[in-house]
Amino acid sequence: MEIKFKTDDFLKEEHIKKLKKTLKEMDGDPLSEQELRKKLVMVSKAALNEYMDMILGINLPTKANEFRERKLFHLMHFYFKKRFPQESEILSMFQLTESGSRTLLRNVRAKFKYELEEVINNSVKKILEKPKKSGDNYRFIIRSENILEEIKQVVSVEAPELDQIQKVKNSAGVYTIPPDTYSKLCDHYSLSFTSLTEQANNES
Repeated sequence: MEIKFKTDDFLKEEHIKKLKKTLKEMDGDPLSEQELRKKLVMVSKAALNEYMDMILGINLPTKANEFRERKLFHLMHFYFKKRFPQESEILSMFQLTESGSRTLLRNVRAKFKYELEEVINNSVKKILEKPKKSGDNYRFIIRSENILEEIKQVVSVEAPELDQIQKVKNSAGVYTIPPDTYSKLCDHYSLSFTSLTEQANNES
């Protein structure tokens, strides 16, 4: 079924300018008209699925925070394209504080753990696939507190005897992982530790 509608009746010019800035990629320029159109289609799909759940009586929320969680769950599938968003993205979209966006993501991650397993795993893999040599360890950039928590949890549960991931002093989002810990994480997420470390060593 194909559905089409125009936004002229409810989207004013000032709204469009704000949307271009709010929905832009991280560290990117404001969206073009065509890019904004694509983003709004994704948001519309998420909203339509949310309303279908309501009409069909599927997992109906009853509290304000549950409505937010359900909205974010649908956005993860249709807007963020099955990747776990960063806290800063949620902050601007939901008009929340930094701590509020972090809490919302954490609640969604816990409540929809199994439904979002692929989303979370894909996000962790994208980080672990980009190691940089740092002395005896490997360095990674992690912008999401929730993804950091997820990685640390894997280490704590599966390899408590190994050293935990550590933040680089005075950095905003740079972390180091010892080789044996990185190897365990690669095994957990079905990544090739050997090829990734060879690549990092060659680039250093």
